[in-house]
Amino acid sequence: MSEINDYKLCSRCLARISRKFPKTSADEKCSLCDNLLLHVDKIYQVIYNKIHKFGIEFETFHIACQVNYNELNVAEKEIHKQVNYKGNNGLKKQLRKELSAMIVEKMGKTIDYKNPEVIINIKIRKKAFPHTPYAEIKNLTVFIDSNPLFIEGKYRKLVRGIPQTKWPCTKCKGKGCESCDGTGQQYKETVEGLIGKHLLPMAKGKTIKFHGSGREDIDVLMLGEGRPFVIEVKHPFVRKIDLKLLRRVVNSHSDGKIEINDLKFVDNNRRAAIKNSSVESYKIYSAIAEFENGVTSNDLKKIEKLHVINQRTPIRVSHRRADKIRTREIKELEVERINSKKLRLKIKCQGGLYIKELISGDEGRTVPSVSSVTNNKALCTQLDVLKVHIP
Repeated sequence: MSEINDYKLCSRCLARISRKFPKTSADEKCSLCDNLLLHVDKIYQVIYNKIHKFGIEFETFHIACQVNYNELNVAEKEIHKQVNYKGNNGLKKQLRKELSAMIVEKMGKTIDYKNPEVIINIKIRKKAFPHTPYAEIKNLTVFIDSNPLFIEGKYRKLVRGIPQTKWPCTKCKGKGCESCDGTGQQYKETVEGLIGKHLLPMAKGKTIKFHGSGREDIDVLMLGEGRPFVIEVKHPFVRKIDLKLLRRVVNSHSDGKIEINDLKFVDNNRRAAIKNSSVESYKIYSAIAEFENGVTSNDLKKIEKLHVINQRTPIRVSHRRADKIRTREIKELEVERINSKKLRLKIKCQGGLYIKELISGDEGRTVPSVSSVTNNKALCTQLDVLKVHIP
């Protein structure tokens, strides 16, 4: 077993562990930290340079540290054993502590262990510093990971034929082919893309992910105040986005296809609330129903009485949705006659009700339906969303 005299510690390690060990001279290495703690300022400078090189904006941070240096790990355990050290101030923790203090003092940032805007990852391998007073750094890697940025808003979709999010090409499944001009997408434009192509360069992010409070079909307009959404920017370098500018740019460069409003910064919890809000929300639709035969005034009264709907997963979405029966409530239903075979329905209902199937019956999968209560086959030929309300 090694003796105390077999180890020499630098002044920093003597102060935090024990003063029983011999002290290193200027040209000797510390048995415990390999002189890493004597060069914390140089590690800080690498972090500082990387932040400024990439223009990374943040206010809160956390440091993660790896010391992949087996000789030091073994020595640390043995030295702790020699002096019966029971504390938890190991080398990695001390490095994090000192570097964090420098970033707080010199850059004016704040430590946040739970939800930091950036995580500064430091990886140190064997012999990061030669044992000389003016050592140059070797075997040191600094990687700065920026946590996602979340922006909430509402979008209006003013033309038909645009899906909410990316839709992989049905022929190549997203790989890129002649049919999709190599894009991998079934549709060139989406609500997500029309917003993201302006937001992504502003935030200097890598990718975006769109989270909507439900979604309308591609042939359905989203009117009124708009549908709530949260757009997530992954790995952003810029967090202080001018949201008023973003709104103006998106609205003026979308050729009247979409509009966005009410933008604000939110946290990850709001993303989850928006995604899970469909059932708790209510929605108002305007639908045109066309019938096989003429409809009577008595038929209109029957339609207006529709209230509790049991709806099995529609055939058209059964390939991507669980096959189950959902019970949804209609809160209000107004009927206006357009002609003898065409009605306009204004429907206020619980989120998650499929309106096209409410009208057609979907081969008996939706009960009751407009078709079933009138005993007259009907189809939804036009659908618009007028309002999406979430708690």
